[in-house]
Amino acid sequence: MPQLVPDYLNVDYTTIINRLKTQLKLSDTFVDYNFEGSNIAILTELLAYIGELNVFYLNKVAQNLFIETADVYETVNKLARAQGYEPQGPISARGTVTVSASGIEPNHEYRLFEFTQMTSTEEVNDESIQYANVIQYTVQPSGGFVEFDIDVFQGKVVTLTGYTGKDLIDNELLLPDSYSYDNNLEDDFPTCILTVNGSTWERVADFYDDLSAVRTIDEVYMFVYDRYRRGKIVFNSARNVPGRDDEIEIKVLESLGAAGGVGAGTITVLPSLFLYDLTSATWVDNDNIWIYNDNATFGAANAESIDAIKQSARARLHSQFRNVTAVDYKSDLERRSDVVVANAWGEQEISPSGTIGEFNRVHLSVIPLDWGPETINYESDIMISEWGSSGLIMVPSGYSPDFEETLKLHIEPRKMIAAYEVMELPELVYFTFTLGVRKKRLYNFDEITTDLKNKLEYYFRSDNQTFNSIIDFNNILEYILDTTNVSDDDAFKNVSGIRNMNLRDIDVSVTVNEPNNSNLYPQYVESSSTYIGENQLRKIKLGFNQFPVLSAETIEINEEV
Repeated sequence: MPQLVPDYLNVDYTTIINRLKTQLKLSDTFVDYNFEGSNIAILTELLAYIGELNVFYLNKVAQNLFIETADVYETVNKLARAQGYEPQGPISARGTVTVSASGIEPNHEYRLFEFTQMTSTEEVNDESIQYANVIQYTVQPSGGFVEFDIDVFQGKVVTLTGYTGKDLIDNELLLPDSYSYDNNLEDDFPTCILTVNGSTWERVADFYDDLSAVRTIDEVYMFVYDRYRRGKIVFNSARNVPGRDDEIEIKVLESLGAAGGVGAGTITVLPSLFLYDLTSATWVDNDNIWIYNDNATFGAANAESIDAIKQSARARLHSQFRNVTAVDYKSDLERRSDVVVANAWGEQEISPSGTIGEFNRVHLSVIPLDWGPETINYESDIMISEWGSSGLIMVPSGYSPDFEETLKLHIEPRKMIAAYEVMELPELVYFTFTLGVRKKRLYNFDEITTDLKNKLEYYFRSDNQTFNSIIDFNNILEYILDTTNVSDDDAFKNVSGIRNMNLRDIDVSVTVNEPNNSNLYPQYVESSSTYIGENQLRKIKLGFNQFPVLSAETIEINEEV
């Protein structure tokens, strides 16, 4: 008898043919039969082909029953939503544009309407990258000149009209394209505006998370990214749903995702109508208006990949809508678009033997997307003397009270009753290196140096690092020399021209401590500098609020022969 339940990994085309031939040879008719070129050989090959296809499809179905093993986007998206996580679509780049206008009337009121289109001089696929403000701005200058900053988001402004409640299928409205997802619903910059009969409805992240006896707003909707990679508007019968004759209008941004970021000084092109004089009911002449972005835009991202959805869904499932563990706090804070990396720690990490002063206290530290008075203030004129004149570092000096309050309000709905949170200021630990490089004969040393520095910067980029990490310098060297480790927009191709490379010197901006042996509070007391007489690259363990940063300006790369 043939094996009825074979190992599915071994049931391939060739194996099935051989098994069929072996089985046929057990009969008297085919005991000495030459199968090559015979009619029955065609039948065995056909059966083997069908068998291999069936095994492949059955294996694929079994593989995609569970999110851990699924590899089809549609399945991963659906399973993640079943766990309570909404996969994110493309996210538009964000930036700040300065608007300057001269020759205007003093004390007149001027308005920049929401969703006003602006254009960058940079292009993607021969089309200019467009930006727009999503809220209106009103200014009243006292003189003949005015200057103010506006927040802009990448995307072509699209207004979808002509929909009514009759177009809803199971309370859902499928949009014709994928639009800017906007992963932060708590800020004041909505990139999707929906109105029903002219009345603006509120976008929510979850229909039931916001549902309570005291809540009175039921005109809400969800904007989701479905399993077919399309934007979709979803209503719910637990709240209000537009009636059959209600008119629905949607204003969104058609996003380029990660490709929509632009450099500084590129958002400069005005639309034909830009700034409106409310007092005189006239448009200001564009010849008197200039727009300019001092900094590059940031935050652009493509729709979440399969791996990203799996990781986010797992973090959401672990939290169970309560911040219990350090992972819960970390994933909850990192959901915010203004937080790149977060860390949480408490009594068990600080003092495994226990200390009364740490009971129920949760320490939190974050790296913001933008440093400054709106998030974390810092000093930037601090110099590390042994690094030379260019050895400037940024030292955080304090949380903005509004930012700290915003973070605490963000975690409040998932708060455990007995716990209280303390915001700890992050400590940036700057690293700089002196590297000795021997190059291959056909490569240019300057090009190698450029790509080597770029790859180091990418390695130390904020979204690639974590708090409390172990800095292993051998791993850094291996990472640089491994040509398969590349970024989304840079292959660092000239790194392959390195014949060999050595770390000649390492400097760190602060005293880095290592764990003591007693596991008592405080845990980090022994300086790594106490280890002497060793000729090795010792790993460095950062503290809970310490975050690694590269001092790119002070890297020294020398050509060796």
